[in-house]
This record gives sequence, C-alpha cells and structure tokens, in this order.
Amino acid sequence: MKRLIKKIILMVVPFIAEYDEICKSLNRTIEVSFIEYLKFHFKRKKTIYWPVHKTTLVANPKNIFVGINSNPGLRGGCYLQGSGKVFIGDYVRCASNVGIMSGNHNVYNHKLHENKETIIGDYSWIGMNSIILPGVVLGKRTIVGAGSVVTKSFPEGYCIIAGNPAKLIKTLDADKVVKYRFEEEYYGYIPKNKFNKFRDKNLNKLEFNFEMSKVTENILYNRKTGI
Repeated sequence: MKRLIKKIILMVVPFIAEYDEICKSLNRTIEVSFIEYLKFHFKRKKTIYWPVHKTTLVANPKNIFVGINSNPGLRGGCYLQGSGKVFIGDYVRCASNVGIMSGNHNVYNHKLHENKETIIGDYSWIGMNSIILPGVVLGKRTIVGAGSVVTKSFPEGYCIIAGNPAKLIKTLDADKVVKYRFEEEYYGYIPKNKFNKFRDKNLNKLEFNFEMSKVTENILYNRKTGI
C-alpha cells in the first residue's frame, strides 16, 4: 500500500509544478481546475488543449486554434464552434457566455452548413454575452462590448466595438497601449516550447487567410519563425 501511495505521489508531483505555472500564465485571474488538468494529460484524444468550463461547449475542436495564454471558454456558458475554422490569437480574454462561430446553416437548406474562417487577433477582449458570427475578422486589440453581436469584420483592430449589430465606438491610440508578455507562456495546457510537437500529433494542420494584415502576427504553419 505504501509503495502504491509513493508511486502515485511521484507521478502527480511534476504535474503540480506545471499546474502552478499554468495558473500563473493566466495571471491567476481565473480558476483552473487541477482535476480537469490531470484529466487532459491522461486522455488519449487531446484536441481541446486549453482549459474550459464544464458548462462550455466546444464543437469540432480540431478546427480551433487557441494562442498563447488565451482563455476562450474558461468562463462558463461559452460556445466555441469549429465547423469552419477558428483562430484565436495570443493573450485573448473571453468573458462568460461568449459565442464564437465559424459556420452556419444555409438559409434555403438547413441541412447544409456554410463554413468560414473566424479570426480574433492578439490581445483582444470579448465581453460577456457577445456573439462573434462566422467569417468575422477582428484585428489585434479589439474590445467587444458586453452583449454585442459582431456581424462584420474590424481587421484594423485597436478599437472598441459594441451593439447589435456591433459598430465602431472608439479607435484606440496604439501608442498608449501597454505591451506585455508573461514569464510563463502556454498554449492552454501545453508549454510553448512543446507545442509544435503536440500540434503535429493531435491537431489538424490548420492554415488561415491572413491577407487582411494587422490581424495578428501569428501565421501558424506558413510563417518563417514558426510558433
């Protein structure tokens, strides 16, 4: 019995240290469940590689990319839908009950899905009860006001949008933006330096259309520096 307990402790201790770093990577602003973290490591299918709340629904996760220290779905009641493709950049904040979609039913034939690419740039902030519709592109540092329905793109970023449908409320001064990166950087549960290997083994090889520049500095598989 003592041997078994010792074996379990030795197995779990390394995970405790990494779990603490993951909490730091989210600036300790959100509670990350240690039990869910352990479940992820022991699962065979690891397509949802970032922490999500038990009331969050993630559909077709292999078509969803989540960047460094981002937290979509960690607050309750969110819906992330990857029937098309979803790109969420680095340091993106999402509040509760946020919907991010990349596909919808054809208006003439509800059995058919029309899939698109939905892209959210680095350091964006999606307010509570907001919905991002398929094909929307939000540039870096876009703030979406609570309760908004975003039906069109704002690829230039550095702005506040709000309403139904969402409209430009304010343009942000890029020179006043505080730039930061945390010491601990994770793609969800995966340390930054291990993500390439994890991605190649577990995820779809997603490519996105970044012709509408300024959206993000991350070009995934076709960027020269790699992730």
